[in-house]
Amino acid sequence: MDLSAYLKNDVGKKDLTTRLAVPDVDGTAYVICCEDAVVAGIGEAADLFESFGVDATPLAEDGDRVRAGSRVLSVSGPLPGIITCKRTALGFLARMTAVATRTSEAVADSNGTPMTSLDLATPGFGEFERKAVAVGGGKMRAGTLDSAIILRKEHIKACGSLRNALSRLDDAPFSFKKEIEVSDEGEAKAAAEAGADIILVSGKDAASVKRIADAAKAVSPGMIVEASCDADDVGAFSGVADLLSVEGLIGLSGFKPFRLEML
Repeated sequence: MDLSAYLKNDVGKKDLTTRLAVPDVDGTAYVICCEDAVVAGIGEAADLFESFGVDATPLAEDGDRVRAGSRVLSVSGPLPGIITCKRTALGFLARMTAVATRTSEAVADSNGTPMTSLDLATPGFGEFERKAVAVGGGKMRAGTLDSAIILRKEHIKACGSLRNALSRLDDAPFSFKKEIEVSDEGEAKAAAEAGADIILVSGKDAASVKRIADAAKAVSPGMIVEASCDADDVGAFSGVADLLSVEGLIGLSGFKPFRLEML
């Protein structure tokens, strides 16, 4: 994967300080995770270093649970390349590891119910955040809006009603799955009757989700019911829905600290 654009955005065309101050000699360094975490982004960090002629050897794999102080990557080669790539490489690790760790914690509370993220991904970085959700044990959500029919509440409002919105889906490709956001039993039944494959229930407690799910499955037993919830409420929703969309897996994950230790 070519990550050079991320490196250029971070350090510019040239790292002037490094070019002027650092001798062009080889050296060795280790990337260290500073907290207990489920690590993610190892391959991306390695690719960034190697784009500057630095050899990178993973000491951990994506999905590994590591302890604070663990070495996760060994790098050796030109010191200017190591130092120039440090900031961007550690940024990838810090963000992706944080998302993977938070996802892993939520998965542990879900009692086996599959889960994904409901968050909006960071523009330009969403591919890596969604990958980190998968590394943490969540399901990868599609990154584009042109491969599925996803009727959200804003689409329905723009059409005036769910019925009007559904009537406009006749020209949808047959192979596309249809996911529709519903707010009550009536809308759930209408979505099921219209051939929806998935319904999404947002902003409801577990008992309400159960009633809405039962209404949809009474019409279409194979319906997939997706429920949104906060990470702290995952346990209450497990077994109520077929899939949990957990808010905050990406948006509230923050960063896990990493550091570079030169020998």
